[in-house]
Amino acid sequence: MLTRDQLKSLFPQAMDADLDGFIQFGEQALKDSGILQGINRLAYFLAQLGHESSGLTHREENLNYTAARLTDIWPSRFPTLEVAKKYERNPEKLANFVYGGRLGNVNPGDGYKYRGRGYIQLTGRETYREVGKIAGLDLENNPDLAAQPEQAVKIACAYWSWKKLNPTCDVGDFTALTKKINGGTNGLSDRMDWLTKVQGVLKASAAGSGTAPAQSATKPAQPATPTPPKPATQPAASQPSAPPKPKTPSQPGENATTLSNNAMLEAQKKLSKLGYYQGVLDGIYNQMLRAALWAFQKDEDLPQTGRLDERTRQELNV
Repeated sequence: MLTRDQLKSLFPQAMDADLDGFIQFGEQALKDSGILQGINRLAYFLAQLGHESSGLTHREENLNYTAARLTDIWPSRFPTLEVAKKYERNPEKLANFVYGGRLGNVNPGDGYKYRGRGYIQLTGRETYREVGKIAGLDLENNPDLAAQPEQAVKIACAYWSWKKLNPTCDVGDFTALTKKINGGTNGLSDRMDWLTKVQGVLKASAAGSGTAPAQSATKPAQPATPTPPKPATQPAASQPSAPPKPKTPSQPGENATTLSNNAMLEAQKKLSKLGYYQGVLDGIYNQMLRAALWAFQKDEDLPQTGRLDERTRQELNV
């Protein structure tokens, strides 16, 4: 389990109430949600919390935006400054506009009532209701509970369980994890920075204690795809389908998927810009590129081969 010193190192601006709440209520919640099992789970969890809560300093969504900022965050809803000015510096009106009528919000005022709260930023009546069931809290009728430091870790872990995020951690796909939490890759660079920091702190702590880190990836750089957990700890039914393993080329035409070449390098560059690939740009087909291709193919409704096949090359224009 994390120590207070580790948490302080990770989140130096967090208030004592948040650190104390994490220490007092975090261990059981992390155990119940399975986050303390597997090589990536704890590191990924802490990195996502670091981004979503700005280092455990925010437990409620800031909706006090300028018009210009609104056009950046919700360009489809605020296509012009003129439209955005009707909602700037008005959190309640803004939340009811952008969240109303969706995310399980059915009543007038639900958008603001169920705005983002907690370390993982619960949003929408449905999320509050379902996460509350797992956490053993009536969040639907008492949404402000999600912003209390003594409940924040428990709720974040319940959200993790509700979204079934552990299997995504187990295949080492941090980008896919971000999409499941955020709905896209917004803030991916900052999330990756948090991941690097978290992995460094966990590794340093393990080295100091003379033991190998049990819950975090051992490299501060992008994690390689780990072996999925055994069924004893992670039921086969909850395992996501994984991209196929790269094959040794047996035909001349297959060399394009395994050897370093310009097309592979361009694919790495394109996938990197799109947020799918975080490895070295070396033009070599490896496990990380395979996972990136597989995720891209899945999102673009392409045959999921995990290879730079003709249709994928056309889609990436490489």
